[in-house]
Amino acid sequence: MIAFEQPELSEQQLADLSAKFVALAPDQVDTELDRTLRLLLGAYELDRGSIAEASSDGQRLEVTHTQSSPHAPAMLRGDLAPILPWYAERVLRGELLQLERIPEDLPAEATAEREYCTRIGLRSQLTIPFTVGNRVIGGIGFSSFQRVVEWTPRLVRSIRLVSEVLANAVARKQAAHEQLQLRAQLAHSARLNAMGEVVASIAHEVNQPLFGIVSNARAAGALLGKETPDLAEIGAALDDIVQDANRASGIIARVRGFLQRKPTRLAPLDVNSVIETVQTFLGLELSRRRVTLELVLGDRLPPVVADRVELQQVLVNLLMNGAEAMEGIEPGQRRLKVRSVADGSRVRIDVADRGPGLGPEVRARIFEAFFTTKPGGLGMGLAICKSILEAHGGRIQAVDGPGGGTLLQVWLPTGPA
Repeated sequence: MIAFEQPELSEQQLADLSAKFVALAPDQVDTELDRTLRLLLGAYELDRGSIAEASSDGQRLEVTHTQSSPHAPAMLRGDLAPILPWYAERVLRGELLQLERIPEDLPAEATAEREYCTRIGLRSQLTIPFTVGNRVIGGIGFSSFQRVVEWTPRLVRSIRLVSEVLANAVARKQAAHEQLQLRAQLAHSARLNAMGEVVASIAHEVNQPLFGIVSNARAAGALLGKETPDLAEIGAALDDIVQDANRASGIIARVRGFLQRKPTRLAPLDVNSVIETVQTFLGLELSRRRVTLELVLGDRLPPVVADRVELQQVLVNLLMNGAEAMEGIEPGQRRLKVRSVADGSRVRIDVADRGPGLGPEVRARIFEAFFTTKPGGLGMGLAICKSILEAHGGRIQAVDGPGGGTLLQVWLPTGPA
């Protein structure tokens, strides 16, 4: 049996490792975890190191990172719970597993683990759970295939210190992922809510081509009933039917794309095209509210890097907010102006209304979650807009409009066409 004389990590080494992970962006944590595993294998002269992450319900233990020496087989991938149930259950319960002689140290009930370890030649294993607060979020395991290892208190303490740093990094990464999922869920809910407000207008818009299809079909039928049908007229009616059907299909496709839950896909977009699509969405609803929409779109704007549906959602929200802000003024004065311009290395979109404007206190809090000035409002619309834009590398601000009312300004980064 080999007894390691590996020194404990110094306070400076631990501080350096901790500082490195704290400074990392969440999307860089995975790469650094792989690198750290490789370093630890060399430092402790072990054959395989793996990190597994627990599911939020505590039922799955998924191997996410693994590094092996040439003397070790590759680690199992995927959920360990159905493959190694005894092992996974104890890790998920937060138990330290210190196995020096395998398979002798395995209990009788660990039948799957005994078969697996015998088959691959695993001789010693140390697994330390990742615990944050009272929650187990995963674990780190080290394996030896060439020799039996005595897991001395000093060695276990040294690895435990490292595991605490890695556990905090995994927790930060998971929290960032959960935050992204929550933002996506909130954004989708906001899209459903926005579409619910204009559903009557969309139904009316779809009814127009459907009415045209029915009318032309009846006209074609009547022409066919004549003793000498006018084939040219019938052909024209059929062409109109095709055009109206395509128009109705396009409306449904736009609505469906807007409502679907899909992962964010950043791509170069023409801002003016997105604005015009939103005008189509909201045209009848704004008309019903007796709001005039004016578009002043810049020429030859560089493409912005954004997700089309999420940018549509931001604009729908801003226009609906502007329309609602003008409900208390005369219909003839209800004007929304949308302007797009190049602004340095970015494109700026201005949405201006002629409502009563915002006071300094409201303007300072308007993008806070759950802050609202509308009776019955949830206070999430502008907060979600801000979150979406910041995720795109953009920003939004509210200022007083030059002629009264409120001016909302959005900046988006540009990219290659």
